[in-house]
Amino acid sequence: MGVQKDKLTEAQKKEIERLRSFVSRNRLSTQMNGTKWRAAIDAIQGIEGYRASFRFRGITDAEDPPADRWNEGFPENIPLYNSIEWLELNARSAGAAPKDKKADVRAAIWQALEAAGIPIAESATGVRIVGYTRPGR
Repeated sequence: MGVQKDKLTEAQKKEIERLRSFVSRNRLSTQMNGTKWRAAIDAIQGIEGYRASFRFRGITDAEDPPADRWNEGFPENIPLYNSIEWLELNARSAGAAPKDKKADVRAAIWQALEAAGIPIAESATGVRIVGYTRPGR
């Protein structure tokens, strides 16, 4: 999750500066900030009965992560906010049986994030929180 600026290590400070430089060089448009990320996490954790799993694309990643690899460590395994191009929430609750139709909570995810004012996009397997947009996309 987010880290307070006064508690950053020198390595974290260098990584943040490297990411800022990358964003500037590649003309990425920031859609999220720390406050919005915290609001998104609160919104997701407020969905009754939903155990979130996620995957994400970092801004420096060459390609999307595998569509079948979900991290069930939400929110503790979320990387530095300013490194996330998008974070996709699985439409199915973690640990749900494959044929359990009630496990698809896409509508609840969409509603919770939209109510919190979070920039989102639909995907084949879930709902994406948009951290950055690229020129021409």
